[in-house]
Amino acid sequence: MLKKLSRTLPLTAILFSGIQSAQAAEGVSPLQPGAPTGNHAGALPPEGVYFGYDVNYEWGTLNSPYVRIKPSNVSMVATLLWSTPYKVLGANYAVGIAQPYKIAHTEISTPGGTAKYSNHGLMSTSIIPLLLSWNLGEGFHLGAGTAFVFKNGKHATLCNDEGCSNTPENLANRYYTLQPNLALTYFRNDWAFTINNTFDFNGKNKKTDYRSGNTYYLDLTATKKIDKWTLGLIGNWTKQFSDDKKAGVRVEGLHSRGNRIEHVMFGPMVGYDFGSFSLSARFLASVHSENDPKMRFLHLGVAIPL
Repeated sequence: MLKKLSRTLPLTAILFSGIQSAQAAEGVSPLQPGAPTGNHAGALPPEGVYFGYDVNYEWGTLNSPYVRIKPSNVSMVATLLWSTPYKVLGANYAVGIAQPYKIAHTEISTPGGTAKYSNHGLMSTSIIPLLLSWNLGEGFHLGAGTAFVFKNGKHATLCNDEGCSNTPENLANRYYTLQPNLALTYFRNDWAFTINNTFDFNGKNKKTDYRSGNTYYLDLTATKKIDKWTLGLIGNWTKQFSDDKKAGVRVEGLHSRGNRIEHVMFGPMVGYDFGSFSLSARFLASVHSENDPKMRFLHLGVAIPL
């Protein structure tokens, strides 16, 4: 049961949190680095409806000669996935939706002093109209899908004679994101391995005239099932491959022009199958970060077939 439930969480289950001045995406990136880890995304669960709930505590620090930023946030994501009885192009077909909520705290220190910001509210809703999985045989499964991130949620914007910008209290994005993915999963006995590739293609925030750069996420998951337990290792590489632009002009980042982020993260995971539901815990720590706080993420999740 745990193997089936661990595949049920949508690929956009958790969204990355932070603030504009410390991130490539304006406000928050549509996909949190490492969010899809622990999920064998190449395969789909058996036909049915599945509910998932993930609570994530994240904290970190970004240091530069002129500013020190310390985010400390709690994010909660409710997800619903329907693994349908239908076939599309010979693949199993599923659809899903995810709604995150965040409690955000950020401390920004400059030579002029320290300011603290807090806010809470809904973040951008994600729908997944297309999740496909092909059984290739010999234990291999190929998954492909597309998520769409809306621009709803709680916004905080400050406008003056020079234009509008998001404030540190901003939670959600005021632009749309298209998020395709391609994943390969291999099952052998009680072992499972997944390579998952996800892309963010971002629209422009028309209110602030800011376009966040597009980003690639590589997520790796390796697990071993031991009776009702699942133990594993997870990793993530996040790389922004186009520049942030404000009014058509490339934005200057703390470490490079274009404000392009990069993360390398690793950590363990553990899960337990209770029969009617499963619980899981994941920890990811950043060993390398550019233009973004060096973050740590602790996820606690539950998956329930309805």
